[in-house]
Amino acid sequence: DMDRARRYRLARIRAELVKRDLAGIVVYDPLNVRYATDSTDMQLWCTHNPVRYAFVATDGPVILWDFHNCEHLSWHLDLVDEIRHGKAWFYYEAGQHARERAGRWAAEIADLVMRHGGGNRRLAVDNINPLGVEALGALGISVHDGQEVMEHARTVKCADEIRAMRRAVAACEASMRVMEDALRPGMTE
Repeated sequence: DMDRARRYRLARIRAELVKRDLAGIVVYDPLNVRYATDSTDMQLWCTHNPVRYAFVATDGPVILWDFHNCEHLSWHLDLVDEIRHGKAWFYYEAGQHARERAGRWAAEIADLVMRHGGGNRRLAVDNINPLGVEALGALGISVHDGQEVMEHARTVKCADEIRAMRRAVAACEASMRVMEDALRPGMTE
């Protein structure tokens, strides 16, 4: 029951946020975005280029920022309350405008913290460069370790997650068997 697994995962994240007195978390790591939202899109590319991210309020919405025209990849996910277009402010994308774009990104994130944090301005972020920390700090938001939050959230699996992992392993093993059966001496890719 993937719906039940998604609700369980979100509850695990929020419990870790409460434990650390955090208003919410911003996740960039594709594994963390997947855990928080069950949404995927260009995970390998996003591992190197921080352009796809999500905000989970301790008590409030789950917001996903995705690429333009990719909203349809997550519309079916009940736990994602809103999908927005991501703001790219890393150097490869922004160049000399990185500081300015980081400021616009931080203003949007700070607004969410102010609206949903109940006065708490402590925010976890899993991957962030110094420009982002500086921009959030200028708006009164203190940045805390989001990787710790996510690692602890993922430590305890529910029965549905274990069943899903077993199905994924079985599918991979079946695919490997098909490939192995097709192998012949001298064949090339």
